[in-house]
Amino acid sequence: MSSYKITFITPLFSRGALDTPEIRPSSIRGQLHWWFRAVGGSYQEEKAVFGGVGKDASSSKVVVRVSDIHGVIDESRTLPHKSGGMAAPREAYQPGTSFILHISMRLGGFKSDQHKERFEQALEAWLLLGTLGLRSTRAAGSFVWEPCDSNGKDMPETIEDYASRCRNVLNNAPLRHTVSNIKYEEAEDVRNLVSDTLGGRDDREGEGELARLRYPLGKAFGGRKTSPLRFRIVSPDNNGFYIAAVWDDRQEVTGNTPGDLEGIIRLLQQKKSELGNQLTRL
Repeated sequence: MSSYKITFITPLFSRGALDTPEIRPSSIRGQLHWWFRAVGGSYQEEKAVFGGVGKDASSSKVVVRVSDIHGVIDESRTLPHKSGGMAAPREAYQPGTSFILHISMRLGGFKSDQHKERFEQALEAWLLLGTLGLRSTRAAGSFVWEPCDSNGKDMPETIEDYASRCRNVLNNAPLRHTVSNIKYEEAEDVRNLVSDTLGGRDDREGEGELARLRYPLGKAFGGRKTSPLRFRIVSPDNNGFYIAAVWDDRQEVTGNTPGDLEGIIRLLQQKKSELGNQLTRL
């Protein structure tokens, strides 16, 4: 179907069974599953594309493979805005690591054009706005890409084109997004910015404010919750780095309301203005 060269621009914290950094097809499949649902795919469509277990078990029509992994493994901070042990350093694939992603079909391919279109929408959404690995909602595992064959989609060359492609791909999806036009010279500066938000053990006041908004940035203690607000660092034409953000608007999934999004943007504008002011178009 298509192949892409993926090159990471922030550390990839992705581990396998031996607790060493790996780039795993199953992790990428998991991301594609999430984006398939997030762009509006139904349970039945998801099962028809990715397969399922149980009474009506079926096999996946999609095969995900990786090859040609080239990169350096070294220690990086999972929390780049902190220092020492508080930064929770872990081994990771370093920026510049690349691999080839292969997406192919089997068992006769998709049953309908609708399934094919929905999967291609999910794949493009992940390429544009997705990430991979631990701390992926805070821009770890951000990447750039280029197609390896004529079936693949090119990466936009300007930030304006990037924003336009995102609008087209997420049209009518239950997601809100924004792509900032503020350019940074270093990707790690951007990762530091989107990681240094509110709450945590050393910000009790912020933690209380987040609780009142039903934890719009997720939580790690007292019952884990994935952040409905996701950040990605993008680099059109490998020329500078920009913040992209996605808000999961599926209230039945996140438990959050549009008012919670408005509230967290206001709080970030008050306390982390450089970040908050770039989210006002969400």
